[in-house]
Amino acid sequence: MVTEKKNFKSALQKTWKIVSYSSGYGLGGGVTQVFTLYYMSFLTFAMGLNPLAAGAVVAVGKIWDGFVDPMMGLIVDRTHTKLGSCRPWFLAAAIPVFITYFMLWYPFGISGETGRFFYFLAAQILFSTAFSMGMVPYEAILPKITDSYGERTNYSSVRMVFSGLFSVGGNYVYQLLIPAETAAEYAGMSGNFFKLGLILGAVFAIPLLVTFAGTKEKIPPLQTLEKPKETLKSVFKTYGELLRCKLFKKCFLLTVLGSFIYYAVSVSLVTFVLLVYTNTAYEISFWTFSFSMTLSFLVVNIRDAFEMSFFIPNVLMMKKRNKHRPFLVDLPLLAIGSLIVFFITPDAGIIFYFIAVAFIGAGVSCLNFVPNSLMPDLADVDELVSGIRREGANAGLVSLGRQVAQGAAFLVCGAALFAFGLSDETAATPEKATALSLASLKIMLCVIPVIGGAVMFAISKTYGLTPETHALIKTKIQEKRTAGQTALSPSDKHTFSSVTGLPADDLWISK
Repeated sequence: MVTEKKNFKSALQKTWKIVSYSSGYGLGGGVTQVFTLYYMSFLTFAMGLNPLAAGAVVAVGKIWDGFVDPMMGLIVDRTHTKLGSCRPWFLAAAIPVFITYFMLWYPFGISGETGRFFYFLAAQILFSTAFSMGMVPYEAILPKITDSYGERTNYSSVRMVFSGLFSVGGNYVYQLLIPAETAAEYAGMSGNFFKLGLILGAVFAIPLLVTFAGTKEKIPPLQTLEKPKETLKSVFKTYGELLRCKLFKKCFLLTVLGSFIYYAVSVSLVTFVLLVYTNTAYEISFWTFSFSMTLSFLVVNIRDAFEMSFFIPNVLMMKKRNKHRPFLVDLPLLAIGSLIVFFITPDAGIIFYFIAVAFIGAGVSCLNFVPNSLMPDLADVDELVSGIRREGANAGLVSLGRQVAQGAAFLVCGAALFAFGLSDETAATPEKATALSLASLKIMLCVIPVIGGAVMFAISKTYGLTPETHALIKTKIQEKRTAGQTALSPSDKHTFSSVTGLPADDLWISK
């Protein structure tokens, strides 16, 4: 009986650790979903910015975020407290995230396109800074929680479940507060966007506090707690050392391409509905219960349902084979969905778009999930090369690529729509807007996913890090940490050289 109670308590504690860690990604996943799907429409149709200006606002914020992230990564690595190096930043970021997220949706009476452009540009920069304060430590903390390749997969899997829950919840809040059926209706909903910013700002900030409360970091050994003098040269040197590693470069490219494709598709989904089908209300019935949802909301939920449903087979593939395996299955499904959209015309039935969105949802399931799962293992490979634990630097540099890619997706979408003549005025005439904008949307929904997905498929075929290789890396690092040296067989050297792309004798593990 005593043993059963201990086992139950242990299982409960383990579950709480995974849940509290995973809840923090409500900020990453939840913000990403609502922001990506609706923010361009908000800036264009509610705030009166032209699509190019709207895309530039988001792009500058994302690029700023990207360049703050590497600095934040180094700050995390130099933070040494009794709470750890990552957890104090969750506390520091919570209130700034709430305030600046609210600013994204409310202009405080500022009118005129120029004034609003500069206001939202400032709001983007402030929010991006607050976001980095929370998310870079979040990306860096998992290697400090557990060393196990398999356990990290479990944490990453539950994290994506929470991401899905926050994304779906954010969509429902948006649907309740912003039930616009045409682009023209956005302009009269400033009070609704005020409420949206307050509610979602709190919803996305609170999970950081939960993660702070429920996680615990392993304090690194004393030899890694040195605080070298920071100079611009040393910063570039650190990131240059990371980029020497072949595995890091592959993970970086997979993250960048995955983010660009995911955002290109997501930004375009709702705009495609607004311009091609008009966002009419649909009555959905289940037995005796009925409710109305706009067409854009229905499309988003179809995408989300298929994206979340593929988490389970993706996790099974990762556990049975390796963490990059889902790319080989999901990316072809994305290509199928994109090709269906390519042949859709304004006269085609909505059912064809539903089918395409279902395939797209299944295909994009791997784009964020797999890179997020791969990243914690980079710190172990980096230690194999350098002998230093640099979780923050790894997370910061990967996040730089992710944020720049996301900003580029918004900018490309805005520039393409602007070039084809879309504005808040032409959007009020769907027939005209469709003729001008359909081609640009198909670039985002068809061309980018097919070409980018093919490159990701090729990279993933040669990724190289398997559970067996990771276990060998951890074993040899532990041996060297304990005894001061470790014996490497020719096979070990070949494996390490293949993974890192560096001569085995140049690695810290060999010295």
